[in-house]
Amino acid sequence: MSKYDQEYYLPFAAMDDSKLFVGMDKKTVMRRGHRKLNLSEGPMFYMNSYKVEDKKEGVKLPIPDIMIVAGQMVIPNEMMKFLRVFDLPGIQVFPAVYIDDDDNWHESLSVIHCYERIDCLDFEKSRIKNNPKTWEEGDDHKVKQPSLCEAALNAIPEENRLILKINKVSLPHLYCHQRVVDFIRKMKYTGVQFIKVADFEEGMQNHEGFDGVTTY
Repeated sequence: MSKYDQEYYLPFAAMDDSKLFVGMDKKTVMRRGHRKLNLSEGPMFYMNSYKVEDKKEGVKLPIPDIMIVAGQMVIPNEMMKFLRVFDLPGIQVFPAVYIDDDDNWHESLSVIHCYERIDCLDFEKSRIKNNPKTWEEGDDHKVKQPSLCEAALNAIPEENRLILKINKVSLPHLYCHQRVVDFIRKMKYTGVQFIKVADFEEGMQNHEGFDGVTTY
């Protein structure tokens, strides 16, 4: 196990009865890839994926402080200010808007967008489940249990890697350093739960009853 497996956490949407399933508009879907976002194209837009169904049933779910959407994290203004202090190569803290079920715009938001990933997977310590019949050299790896490479992260100052994504993996989750998790705990933000890398196994976040108990 790497020492960094104890320092980094994976964020996932909180799984409870009030979970809001957040989606994106078509333009945001097209923009969320591995390129740097351009302010001239406007903010990223998010909304309730089940707006029509919820309104029909008279359901109005609370809007969480943090929203996890397709490998991105939509965050409130105070967290944006916290992150802006740091130089995070390959990471943008970019303007975002959430449109609620009554078509009100919530604009004091940002999205953490990763456009450059880091080669920091420890292949010897990680459990990788590539299909030998289909996987070819250069393909992304299917990682069941990741471990972070100490040599790779030692070469990067801590303040430049508080948030990252691993390169060449089929499911590129966000990884948050303990300092980011501590800030979220301090602010008591809703909507997000974490699993420490050392405790994480791909798929556990989707199990019924998942509550992020391995976080703290």
